[in-house]
Parts: sequence; C-alpha cells; structure tokens
Amino acid sequence: MSGMWQYTVWRLLLFAVLLLALLWLGVPELWALIFAAAFSMVTSFFLLRRQREEMARDLEAKVAARRRRREARLAAERTDEEAEDEEGPGPTAR
Repeated sequence: MSGMWQYTVWRLLLFAVLLLALLWLGVPELWALIFAAAFSMVTSFFLLRRQREEMARDLEAKVAARRRRREARLAAERTDEEAEDEEGPGPTAR
C-alpha cells in the first residue's frame, strides 16, 4: 500500500477509535466529534511519524520523476527545433 493511503487509513482508524471511546464514555455526540478530531490530530502527529515521512518520500519521488520526464520532453523539443534551425531556411517563393 502506498504511503499516502497507509497514512490516511491510520489517521481515520485513530479518529474512529477515539470517537467510539468517547461515545462509549457517554460524551455527547458533538463534543465527541470535536474532541476525537482534536485528539486524533495531535496524537497522529506523534504516533504516525513513520507513515507521514514515508508518504512525504513517496510524494517527493513522484514529483522528481515527473520533473525528469518534463525536462527530457523539453530537451527533445529543443533538439528538434535546433535541428530545424541548422538545416537553414526553406525554399523561398518568388
């Protein structure tokens, strides 16, 4: 599973567990949602560090690969234009 999906699943699972625990303790639904969201945000920052870093590495690799493909495509286009320039002017119509 990619880093992004793994991190997302863990964040949602952490939120759901905290929400269910708060509801089980008798906290009203609205407050349980608010506290579960806040607690899961803070705890995921510490507990899901490895998954978050893996997600960042995956994203960085995708961006770098996209950048390399774009640079290669631009280099190929420049080469074609330079070859056309070296051929000289085309036939002139008189």
